[in-house]
Amino acid sequence: MMALRFRNCVLTVGLIAAFACQSSEPAPEASTASPAPPPPNIVVIVGDDLGYGDVGVYGSQIPTPHIDQLARDGVRLTDGHVSAAVCSPMRAGFHTGQYQNRFGWEYNPTDHDLGLPLDQKTVANHFQDAGYVTGLIGKWHLGVPEPYHPLHRGFDEFYGILGGVTSYIDSRLPGTHEWPAERAPTTRTRESQVIRDGFEVVEVEEYLTDVFAERAVDFIDRHADERFLLMLTPNTPHTPLQAIDEYMERVQHIEGDGARVYAAMVVSLDDYVGDVVAALRKHDLERDTLVVFLSDNGCINYMPEPICTNAPLAGHKRYHLEGGHRVPFILKWPAGLPQGEVYHGLASALDLYATFTAASGFEADSPDSVNLLPHLRGETSEPPHEFLYWRAAPNIAIRWGKWKMWKVNNTDIEIPAGPPGQVLPSMEYPPDHSPMGQTTVLYDLEADLGEASNIADQHPEIVERLERELEAWEAELAEPLWVNHRGTLHSLHGQTVQLFF
Repeated sequence: MMALRFRNCVLTVGLIAAFACQSSEPAPEASTASPAPPPPNIVVIVGDDLGYGDVGVYGSQIPTPHIDQLARDGVRLTDGHVSAAVCSPMRAGFHTGQYQNRFGWEYNPTDHDLGLPLDQKTVANHFQDAGYVTGLIGKWHLGVPEPYHPLHRGFDEFYGILGGVTSYIDSRLPGTHEWPAERAPTTRTRESQVIRDGFEVVEVEEYLTDVFAERAVDFIDRHADERFLLMLTPNTPHTPLQAIDEYMERVQHIEGDGARVYAAMVVSLDDYVGDVVAALRKHDLERDTLVVFLSDNGCINYMPEPICTNAPLAGHKRYHLEGGHRVPFILKWPAGLPQGEVYHGLASALDLYATFTAASGFEADSPDSVNLLPHLRGETSEPPHEFLYWRAAPNIAIRWGKWKMWKVNNTDIEIPAGPPGQVLPSMEYPPDHSPMGQTTVLYDLEADLGEASNIADQHPEIVERLERELEAWEAELAEPLWVNHRGTLHSLHGQTVQLFF
């Protein structure tokens, strides 16, 4: 479990404006170093199933001027990762600042009675304890029952959905666009899908991404004179693919009906980012607010035709190839970070916890979270991490600099005809740990970013070293909290393998 250790500082409680440091030591001599910026407000915007290659500054033809401007005004990461290749485990790691496997949150939950273990403190808990006003607007996906509700997990305010997916608008309304049309949703009926304002279920008729943007702006307006932590998880461009005329008009150059609707959803997300930055600017908060933009995992491959891209990376959501967990990742803090820089070091969304606490004047005690600030400021040439890890047991992967290794279960199940990534019938997967053994792949990402050539046989010493590292890491992890019931198939260098999520 994480804890906070203040650096001989006393943080004023209630509505704080600054951190006051007290010390019995003699005053240090005057320094020529620039004074540290004041503790910032923190705003995190998490796209949902957004492809690495679906943002303008990462090479997309989809217009994303506001996200692109964040990159020009801040630092863009090219090797930034999330801790899982699917939604809920990523969020469990993101909200706690540690590998979610340490407490058993291994897969997307299929049982809505499950929730983020109550003995796990969230980043919001720590900032709430430190006097920040905390808000979550959008997707939670860490438990529907009341004990797991965001208002019990460190957030002062919540507006959004408790589950992993919902509709954006009633597709029967004029001016709406859906793909495929036969899957177009009309209502929100499940407990996990309904929109909640705190604990109260509310009806929302407008396009949901726009409503989430309005609520984000409202939060900033109401708390402009306080220090705040605002988590924005608007659920777009996750399926169902739904857009409205306003956004479709801007993506007519995109080919493919599904890809065009998806692109319109990305445009709506970009407008959302623009609204948030404009609200900060209106209140003269932009300089002293740390804004982070990233995706929760790579984009999907299981629609009737391709709709998105993780190019130049291989793999998609659910995969432990780079396209499953390397994501668009941008940090902007005018008072505390350089502008217009590109950072190539190996970094993780888990690092945001330590980065936020360091910026705010206290320390994070997490075995997995690294303060990114000195790395992004060019104060050290060392990367934040020597190793990064992923596990959806029994499949497991590791990064070590340019090296990437993935150990994934073999299967004799035939890949069904039709689109890739089809979900297998619900049952316990796997029935045994790895009954048919595993395929081990090793890639040199400097020479083969697209993970096309398996060179494991050529570098047995690297495979052996990485297997030792994985064994040591796995010894620190908990057993999964539930048995996985979902899987899909993939042909990996001629071998059919099974993914678990």
